[in-house]
Amino acid sequence: MDKVVHFHPVEMIFVDAEHLVGLARDKGVPRAELIAFAALEEIIERLTAVEAAWRAGEFQRLAKVARSVVGMSEQMGLQTLALVAAKVAVVAETRDYAALAALVARLVRVGEGSLDAFGDLAHLQR
Repeated sequence: MDKVVHFHPVEMIFVDAEHLVGLARDKGVPRAELIAFAALEEIIERLTAVEAAWRAGEFQRLAKVARSVVGMSEQMGLQTLALVAAKVAVVAETRDYAALAALVARLVRVGEGSLDAFGDLAHLQR
């Protein structure tokens, strides 16, 4: 009897809290929270757009949206998300479909993990 092995990748997520501390110092905590959560909503929308572009085979749009995720992620201190989004953008331009499929799936996992980590960090700040 053949055994089926299921793998569930686990991503290590790095969030640079100094970005958030600096934002709170510059804008004040209430304003920083508004800015941060608006940025997170925008990142979520862009990750959804990356998936949609992948499914539609629109690789130029996929690369463009992934690059925008890099910038927003770096501003919020979501370093792992920025790194994976940058790889997606580069590979989208090579049209290596197998690598791109794996990277888009990883981007989604890292995006979810980053948002969870960000939420955990926000709770610790209170």
